[in-house]
Amino acid sequence: MKHITAALLLSSCFFFHANAQTVTTITSGAVPIDDDIIFDAAGNLYGSNYVGNSIYKRTADGVESAFTSGLSSPNGLAFLNDTTLIVADNTGNKLYKVFPDGSKQIFVDPLPGPSGVLRLPDSDTFLVTSYTMHKVWKVASDGTVSDYLVHPDFNGPVGLCFDDAENLYVANFNDRKIFRVTPDGQINFFVQPSLGQYIGFIAYANGFIYATAMNANKIYKIDLDGNDAVWLGSSIGSTDGDASVAKFNRPNGIRASASGDTLYVSDFGSKRVRMITNLGGASATHTAFLSDQQVSVAPNPAGPDIRIGIEVTAATELSAALYDANGRRVYEIFPMQRKVQGLYRYSIDATSLTPGLYFLQLRAATGARLVKKVVVE
Repeated sequence: MKHITAALLLSSCFFFHANAQTVTTITSGAVPIDDDIIFDAAGNLYGSNYVGNSIYKRTADGVESAFTSGLSSPNGLAFLNDTTLIVADNTGNKLYKVFPDGSKQIFVDPLPGPSGVLRLPDSDTFLVTSYTMHKVWKVASDGTVSDYLVHPDFNGPVGLCFDDAENLYVANFNDRKIFRVTPDGQINFFVQPSLGQYIGFIAYANGFIYATAMNANKIYKIDLDGNDAVWLGSSIGSTDGDASVAKFNRPNGIRASASGDTLYVSDFGSKRVRMITNLGGASATHTAFLSDQQVSVAPNPAGPDIRIGIEVTAATELSAALYDANGRRVYEIFPMQRKVQGLYRYSIDATSLTPGLYFLQLRAATGARLVKKVVVE
């Protein structure tokens, strides 16, 4: 028989540590990075200057320099191996190979409007979005190009990323629509965040998709059910600090660290790279709307049922669901609905759940969330 233990998770909005994120600017004006960013195996940062003609480099110990130049509008970046960088030259209509000494050679020419670049897992083949042709190409290591994904709703696609299950996500720059492509090639609409005019790039880390809301000066966080929320940012600015004060200036490129605990964002407006640490910390954008005393999961340890109590002290609209450790919704307790003052009780059949870590999430219509951890043994 499975047993349930429950403990309060002191956070909100899917974030599982008490401290908020911290935003720090890590590059200077000497390296005007405003587009895609990427790290090599040694921890060196490379970034595109879309409104210029160069790729810039910041070493792991902070030394900044121009890496290569002579491009038209460097856009998406990916590594062919540990040393050779692939660059999409968007208005130059080419892909380049750039070598460790900064020398470059044309890889594919012509290629209309290449934008995002993503290396396929365990492969020397790339996916390349075309902003102008509204499609995704597959590019082999010898430069052979073939159509890979075509969809009538692709509209200036740029951002690409994979999740842990190797589902591919494709983000339209023009209308913010994001699509999920299953490993067998099925294309499905995923989400269209409501704010901002554009989505610059997307990144995946620890069960969530992060997207830059370029003209809204914010960062979206999206769970794998397609629930999106503003995660960081407010009005335009370049303020560093914790989540309550940090501001972005047209965030564009976004890349997760290999460990998944840090994000890096390029500001198109300020041409600086910002580092966001403590991804698991509580977000100042959405704070808890119920106290821990108002939500119970009991008994502890429990029998085959998870018994949930929710004490509502003032009328509010909220929903409740159970998520697994990867952020996937496994059980909807109730959809978004108005609750008047009172005590509400619910029960979940735990025998249908695989042993492991789960999270009970209560979400208000305002976006505020409260999360409790549930362990099924």
